[in-house]
Amino acid sequence: MKTVLKISILALLSNFGAFANDNPANAGDGTPKTRQEIEAALTNYRISCVIENEGKPAFHFFQASCEQGWAATITTDDKDLLAVNKAGKKVYMLDRNAKKGEWGPYVPEMEDYYKGGIYLAFFFIHTSYFNDSKFKRTDKIETVAGRKATVYTCEFADGVGTFWIDNEYGCTLKYVQVATQSGAYNIHAEVTEFKVGGVTVANMVNLSEYKLTKAKEN
Repeated sequence: MKTVLKISILALLSNFGAFANDNPANAGDGTPKTRQEIEAALTNYRISCVIENEGKPAFHFFQASCEQGWAATITTDDKDLLAVNKAGKKVYMLDRNAKKGEWGPYVPEMEDYYKGGIYLAFFFIHTSYFNDSKFKRTDKIETVAGRKATVYTCEFADGVGTFWIDNEYGCTLKYVQVATQSGAYNIHAEVTEFKVGGVTVANMVNLSEYKLTKAKEN
């Protein structure tokens, strides 16, 4: 019997680690899709997400990607942002709280360490329940981050999970886990920005907000 999924922020970030006006119709039937299908469809995007685990500070995740580069939060305290400009051959390590950072040369070898794809594992949490008979579609369609999402539920031994699946891309835009027994975990993870298309290295991160210095060479 499954118990309530106890997801830490590290697990939600996987590898490390309210716009979405791209398609007002948000066409699609709300069918959940595999990670491979989702990542194949999303190659140019911005994603912001707030993750709240009971008893822990909220984590603010951000990732953006385009052909010329990418940016993502890479630490569990969510203050560090790595921005990679492959076209301009520069890398920036930014402190989002202090609004300062360092830059250095981009080397292709760093891609061996920071693999491609979407780092937010919560985006794909529904894939763990494809074959679970308790994972059920409801007749509700609601709005998350300006996008239409079909609501699914899954009952656990000591709680219930609710999934808001993006109608077009089949990813999880919102996940709420509520415990029905004392001592279990409560989780609220919600995408607040989901933009597909139009992302460039120039608009991924506003570098003018940061005081930048060149990193010292080892």
